[in-house]
Amino acid sequence: MSVRWTPLGVLLGLASTALALALAAAAVSRPRLLAAPDRAPPLRRLRSGHAGDYVALLLVGTTLLGALALPGILGS
Repeated sequence: MSVRWTPLGVLLGLASTALALALAAAAVSRPRLLAAPDRAPPLRRLRSGHAGDYVALLLVGTTLLGALALPGILGS
C-alpha cells in the first residue's frame, strides 16, 4: 500500500498552515484581540499548579466524556 498526495490534501495542509500562521500573528501583534473572556478567572482559580489538581480535572473530563459517549455506545 503506497501513500499518495492528493491535490485536496495538499490544499488542506496549506490552508491549515496559513490559518495557524494568521492566528499566531494575531496573538503576537494584538494580544487583547484573543484575550480570555471575563468568564475565565473562575476557571483559572481552579488551577493551583499542584499535580493532584490536574489529575482531578483529567478524571472529571474523562468521566464527562464517557458519560456523553455512553448513549452512543449502548445504542449500537
